[in-house]
Amino acid sequence: MPPMTAHPPRHDFGPSAQEQADLREYADFAATQDDVALAAATWFSRRDNLDARQQAEFDAWLAGDALHAHAYAQLQDTYRAARRIPAQVAARWAVPQAVPAPSPRRPLLRSLRMLPYAAAAMLLLGVGAGGYQWWQQPTFSQSYATARGQRLAVSLPDGSQVQLDTATQLHVTLYRQRREVRLAHGEALFQVQSKQGQPFDVLSGPLTVTVVGTQFSVRNTLAHDAQLRVAVQHGQVRVAGAGQDQVDLRAGQGVSSDAGGRLSAVASLASGSVAPWRNGRITFDNVPLGAALAEFERYGDTGFVVRDAAVAQLRIGGSFSLTQLDRFAAALPQLLPVQVVRSGSVSTIGMAPKAAAQAPAMQLPKNK
Repeated sequence: MPPMTAHPPRHDFGPSAQEQADLREYADFAATQDDVALAAATWFSRRDNLDARQQAEFDAWLAGDALHAHAYAQLQDTYRAARRIPAQVAARWAVPQAVPAPSPRRPLLRSLRMLPYAAAAMLLLGVGAGGYQWWQQPTFSQSYATARGQRLAVSLPDGSQVQLDTATQLHVTLYRQRREVRLAHGEALFQVQSKQGQPFDVLSGPLTVTVVGTQFSVRNTLAHDAQLRVAVQHGQVRVAGAGQDQVDLRAGQGVSSDAGGRLSAVASLASGSVAPWRNGRITFDNVPLGAALAEFERYGDTGFVVRDAAVAQLRIGGSFSLTQLDRFAAALPQLLPVQVVRSGSVSTIGMAPKAAAQAPAMQLPKNK
C-alpha cells in the first residue's frame, strides 16, 4: 500500500482582526452618508472597471430614480472641478496608499473590493467637505453702488478696473479659478485683466457675459426701459441669453436683450459710443425725444416737461453734456421743430408755433 500523503486540514476562521476592523470602519462611514450619494460615489469610482453585467446594473440604478441621476451628475461636476485644482494644492490633501499584506483568503478579499471604492467615495465626499470647499471659497467679495448722478471707479485685486455709472449696483466675487460680477441694475464699464484659467463672468438679468481680457460695458435698465445692453470697446466677449441663444462680440459691436433673455441682432457701434458717461456726456442715435429726456433723468432732475405725445416721439441724435442742460435746451429748437418755455424751475418743451400750424401734415401714422 502506498504511503498516505497527509494533507493539512482546511479551516476557515472567518475574517482576520484587521479585515473586521476595515469592515467596521466602512460600516461606520456608510452609516453617516446619504444612501444615494454614497451609491453614486461608489458607482463613480468603479466607472472604468465595469463588465457587461455591472454596466447593466449601473444603467438600471441610474434610470431607477431621478435622484440617482442628479447625484451622479453632481459627482461628475465635482470631479471635473477637482481636476482643475493645481497639483501643488492637491498634494496637500494626498493620503499615502497603504500596501495590503498578502492573504490566503482570496474569496473574502474579493468580497472586500468595495473597500477601495468606499475609500474613493470617502475621498470625493471628504474633499468636498474639506479641502475642495476651501478651494471653492472666494478670495475677495465686495458690493459697490452709486447713487443717482454719482459715478465710481473701482480697482479690483486681480488688476481689473470697473467704472460704475449712475444708480448702479453690483457685487464682485473673486475665486481661485474664476471671477464673477453680478450687476443688479445700472451700467458698468469693465477693463478686465487677463488671467490664464480664470474667466471673468458678468451676470445681469438673464445674460451672462464671459471674457478673458477686454474692455466692455454692460447695462441693465430693465426697470427703466426693459433693456439690457452689452457693448465692446476692446477685445472680445461672449454673450449668452436664454436657452442656447449666444453671440460673440468684437470691438465696436453691441447687442441688446429683453427681460426674457432674447438677444437682438449684433449692431455696429459709433466711435466713442461705449460708456460716454465716463467723460460726462450722453449720446443718442435717432431716439425719441421722450426716451432721451428719460435718460437725462437717470442722472438727476432736469426740469424738462413734455405734455404732447407727438413732441415726445420726435427723434433726436447727438452727443450732449450731462452737466450743461442749458446748452441742450438751447440746441433743441435748432434740432427739432420745438420751442422751450421756461417757468421757474420747469422747462416745457412743446411744438413750435409754425410747426403746430402744420401739425396735420406732421401727424404720425396711426396703428392699424
